[in-house]
Amino acid sequence: MYLDHRVIAKIARILSKINMNVMLLDNSGHVILPEDNNREFTLPESLRNNPTQSLVYGGFTLIGTEGTQPLFLCLPGDSPDVSSCAVLCAELINMLTKVDLPHADKEQSYRSILREEVEGAELESIALEHNIPLERNRCVILLHLSNVDTEAALTILENVVLENGSDIVVEIDRHTVVLIRAMEEQEDYDEMEQLGLAIESTFVNETSYPVYIGIGEPKKTLTQLADSFREARRAIDVGRVYRAESHVFAYRKLILERFLADVPLEMSQRYNAMMFNRKTVRLFNEEMLHTIEKFFENSLNLSETARQIYIHRNTLVYRLDKVQRIIGLDLRAFDDAVTFKMMMLLGKNANNDRNKWR
Repeated sequence: MYLDHRVIAKIARILSKINMNVMLLDNSGHVILPEDNNREFTLPESLRNNPTQSLVYGGFTLIGTEGTQPLFLCLPGDSPDVSSCAVLCAELINMLTKVDLPHADKEQSYRSILREEVEGAELESIALEHNIPLERNRCVILLHLSNVDTEAALTILENVVLENGSDIVVEIDRHTVVLIRAMEEQEDYDEMEQLGLAIESTFVNETSYPVYIGIGEPKKTLTQLADSFREARRAIDVGRVYRAESHVFAYRKLILERFLADVPLEMSQRYNAMMFNRKTVRLFNEEMLHTIEKFFENSLNLSETARQIYIHRNTLVYRLDKVQRIIGLDLRAFDDAVTFKMMMLLGKNANNDRNKWR
């Protein structure tokens, strides 16, 4: 079972008050806290059978918490004071987990649904137990965190977006947090994209670090929620390659990019080389590529492009004439512009490490 980061953070704060080197282990004996401790312990079978009874083993005092998947405290020493401290810590953790258990169980249920670990009758049973509607228009907004602490990310999200009581924030792993947004009747997909941009802006303002945000398609049933989660991940996969200047990616607006990402690598390289090769390397320098990209961003508008890159309109025309003379494509013509754009994007596909996100 995935251990909720917020619960672990609260336990860490409790243990930090103890003037002793306390370790928290999971039920396999792996040290969870402190986080920089990678030790593994072999837990005695007698402790597994009766975890709430303290036990001295190998110079340590061990005791487990309550529940079907207990955590274990490990304190150095075997004196009565150490044993009393271990019991007290275990009771504090038991009280903490009981308070947070309803939320944690509901979040774990959503996590299992998104990962497609439950289906059919089991999914319906979970939904009934936690009062989760089987039919509701929902959208998955996924945040991929690289430099932002997960606990800080959860706090920011809960303060910013939980307005209608029907949304829920789910921690998937230490780099991934999901907002399951319950869409009201008057909300549309563009508003989900605006929400994503607002979240990204808030993260930059409060942490000075950007996050990558993927927005899946709205789904009408709980069983389809995993599809929206998968789409949100795919949006980040594709968006980071083809729209590197952005951090918020909407799945439905990446149709061309998703198609190009599915083109086999060898074919991408072959077609890209038709346009970008040794003969054209001097033509397509950094300045020329910047000019062309701005021209495309401005929908082939000569005057607006020239204004934005601070050159005379005639200079822009001269550059485009040069491209046409060497490669035979007039980028002012829609069909030729589309051809060039696709060849250029295939180059990003060919140079992309397709497994870096996974």
